Amino acid sequence: MTTTSRHPGNVYARERDNVAALVLAYPHQFPEPSWAYSWPDGWHRLVAEACAGLARLRPDGYWRQIKEKFGGLRLYYSGGPQRLDMQTPGGVYCMSVHAGGEATELDLLIAQLENWRGRAVKPAACAQACAVSAARFGSAAGGSRPAKPASR
Repeated sequence: MTTTSRHPGNVYARERDNVAALVLAYPHQFPEPSWAYSWPDGWHRLVAEACAGLARLRPDGYWRQIKEKFGGLRLYYSGGPQRLDMQTPGGVYCMSVHAGGEATELDLLIAQLENWRGRAVKPAACAQACAVSAARFGSAAGGSRPAKPASR
């Protein structure tokens, strides 16, 4: 007997409603055209949490882009770090390059939300990941994940 897995359907079915709800709640955070904001329905709570964090930690901040990339949530905000996402045969690596060399509280919140996998991620773990990336790539780098050691 063969079992087939059921396709979840359109995981973006409520995309317009989700974006509209956040634009209504945080109008100043969404200045870009609507195509700049797109995330699967299951991530809406995480994006809403990021909006609340942006409002609290950087009231004048706004989102440049919110999207799915390489199967993960990506949140780009004004004044935020530059991002480098690399897809390799060994997996996807994400690194944030901070102009000042230090990850802000908002950067750590976003790193937590982007790396959420159904479990709590502690801020200390994100800070440690930033420190590991800074040590590996220089003082101006911080990351949401530690770099994978090179295989021998």
